[in-house]
Amino acid sequence: MEDFDNPAKTNSHRWWIGSAVLAVLALAYGGLWLMLAFGSRDTVLQWIDDQRGHGFAVHYDNLEVTGFPLSIRLEFTNPGFGAPNATHPWSWEGAHLGLLFKPWNMRSLAAITSGQQVLAIPIKGKTEIFKGEAALIEAILDLSGTGAKSAKLMIEQINLKAESPTLAAIRIKQANVHVERLITGKADHQTASASLALSLKGLGGPWLAASPLGGDIQKLIFKARQMGSFDKGPLIQSLENWRDSGGTMEISKLALQHGPLKISADGTLALDDKLQPIGALTARMEGFFETIDALKNLGAVKPRDAITAKMVLGVLSRRSENGAPAHLNLALSAQGNKLYAGPIALMEIPEIDWRAFRK
Repeated sequence: MEDFDNPAKTNSHRWWIGSAVLAVLALAYGGLWLMLAFGSRDTVLQWIDDQRGHGFAVHYDNLEVTGFPLSIRLEFTNPGFGAPNATHPWSWEGAHLGLLFKPWNMRSLAAITSGQQVLAIPIKGKTEIFKGEAALIEAILDLSGTGAKSAKLMIEQINLKAESPTLAAIRIKQANVHVERLITGKADHQTASASLALSLKGLGGPWLAASPLGGDIQKLIFKARQMGSFDKGPLIQSLENWRDSGGTMEISKLALQHGPLKISADGTLALDDKLQPIGALTARMEGFFETIDALKNLGAVKPRDAITAKMVLGVLSRRSENGAPAHLNLALSAQGNKLYAGPIALMEIPEIDWRAFRK
């Protein structure tokens, strides 16, 4: 029976009981955290060994397990990852890399790095080194029993300068990428199996240095859904099966601003019998006269084709009533490794060699 004649003693008993319960719960949670933390460390270390067994180079100076009590963080010092034996070798190194888990949701993994970055990538058959800083690079994986369900990538302020003085720096002001698997299992050509959303601001690099429209892409927004699903197995065979079953890429939004050119488009892409992109887009364009002149000066468009294109597109263009630049509504199409603006063959599209992506 409770001691009603001595309430202070009763309250003291309750306080001690409550404290003991909390202490037991804290100890239990601490034990659970340790089990999950070191289990996560062992899983990651096993993954590293597996990658090394597949020919990848993985290294780091130190690994610490921190984050108690609200997270589990595996902090790597001076990490590096690369494929030195690939057809096109590449590698990445950073000052640190944090792998972050939540104890109550171990299927979500965040990888975060910032500060000093070193990137080695092949450009024109030669491995080029880029060094610099990143304000933030964060990747988030939502895992399921059969692999990643979704992946997000966020980038803030990257500036990597090339060791070679002839190459432009890699610059990204801001970027967000979200890839999501919409269904599990096989999907027919009428069912969306995956989605992609990309937004990017201020992209510069050696690939754009020779662009006739300027060195940077000011803005790029891309939203699309994959209709039909890829089979597991060799890449080329999977692409062929996807194509033969009627697979397409439905583009709901494509917005690009690169120099004077502004494009807003939507449409459908697929693969032809040589696994090259084909398709049709409905587009609204601004700055097309300046773009054609720039392509002609670069040699991508023949002078005769440039004159024809400007004459035809000039007739089709419309002046905005509010004084904005002239715009053009037309069909863009890709076929036979050529890009067409309406009926006009505008330029050649470089052929994609899928064999380079097999490893």
